[in-house]
Amino acid sequence: MLKRKKEPEHMDESWLIPYSDMLTLLLALFIVLYAMSTVDVGKFEELKQTLNAVFLGAPGILVSDKGLTEEDDNPLMDNTTRDYLNEEKQLQSYQKQMTEYFEEMGISNIVTSTLVEQGLLITIQDLALFDSGKANVREESWDLLYYIGEILAQIGNEVQVKGHTDNLPINTVEFPSNWELSTTRALNVVKKFVENPELKPYRFSVVGYSEYRPIQPNSTLEGRAKNRRVELLIIREYPPPPLIDFIGDPE
Repeated sequence: MLKRKKEPEHMDESWLIPYSDMLTLLLALFIVLYAMSTVDVGKFEELKQTLNAVFLGAPGILVSDKGLTEEDDNPLMDNTTRDYLNEEKQLQSYQKQMTEYFEEMGISNIVTSTLVEQGLLITIQDLALFDSGKANVREESWDLLYYIGEILAQIGNEVQVKGHTDNLPINTVEFPSNWELSTTRALNVVKKFVENPELKPYRFSVVGYSEYRPIQPNSTLEGRAKNRRVELLIIREYPPPPLIDFIGDPE
């Protein structure tokens, strides 16, 4: 009897699909690690484009000698992301300008500017603006507010002005508590800003936090000095898109 010729076995290729998925996830992981190595807006832009291509079913990723496609030519970048990145670059530019000015004026130890999730935060310790226990802006401090006001006049963002004190109590006819002191200080800063006709009052809001939002322990002189402050928050008009928000803000 002739033996039936044994047919060759076909290799099971079902493993190729999960293997491909694993490679895709590894690619995404390395992209995230690359972006976090030296975080800046440009890398987050590239990261957003690439991850969208990976997870939203784009046919592939083309990388040239110049890197990923420029944002203006990239069909994967929506208007929300583009607006966010443009505003982020603008805020970074203003933050750099102000930091250089504060250093030039020799006040960078008491006046700072920082990019935060909500926008651009300018922190001014009270001794740069006020006498102890007072809320009137000293005349020699007007130039500082004038400079910041010139920056604010270049953009249309809303600005929140927040007053803070240390935990030492105050009880005067003018200021029965730190609530009144912190709020009045913030209000007087806004009044000085809106003397500039280019700064419309509707852009500003005022809040006093009294002693309840410290950034340093009140147990030392240095800590209390840092807690007595006025903060100006230039609020972002365009919040981070969901993907960038999930990974983390560039700063």
